[in-house]
Amino acid sequence: MPDITQTASTPGQLTAQLAALAHGPYSDADTTAAAGLAAEAVRYLNYATPRGGLTEPATIAAVAAGLATALYRLPQLLYQIRDWISTENTNGRIADDHHRPPQQLTDAARVLLNRAADHTDRLASDLSDIHNLTATLHTAGGPPHRPRESGQAIPPSPGPRRSSGT
Repeated sequence: MPDITQTASTPGQLTAQLAALAHGPYSDADTTAAAGLAAEAVRYLNYATPRGGLTEPATIAAVAAGLATALYRLPQLLYQIRDWISTENTNGRIADDHHRPPQQLTDAARVLLNRAADHTDRLASDLSDIHNLTATLHTAGGPPHRPRESGQAIPPSPGPRRSSGT
């Protein structure tokens, strides 16, 4: 993954840079770095919200929309990881550092990946509802204000999505 910190210094610029990389190229190192970037984005939000990064009610709606979108996308990733580990194990390309049976480990991982995907649906739906409930709020006494990068309304969740794989 290119060093996007050299060309992008704001979260908005980082978002645009990462979106531009969505079609590759890909590598294990870049995949790992993107997961780390997701974790650091949450840390940024944790620091920003009590320190001036949340001054308008509309920001709540925008943040909830962005997080809901991320969570609606997460099951696809989790199912892809589940399917990859299953295929690789079936083809004999998985081993364990501690010489435990890979089949048991990959079976347990697949169950947990399915469970994690199921949990994201409820959380995404709740965040979508938060977005919809707060989208029309504004500071009392002033005109309605929307952050420049506010999200669009997210429709209610269609319910839990299930994958045919296990």
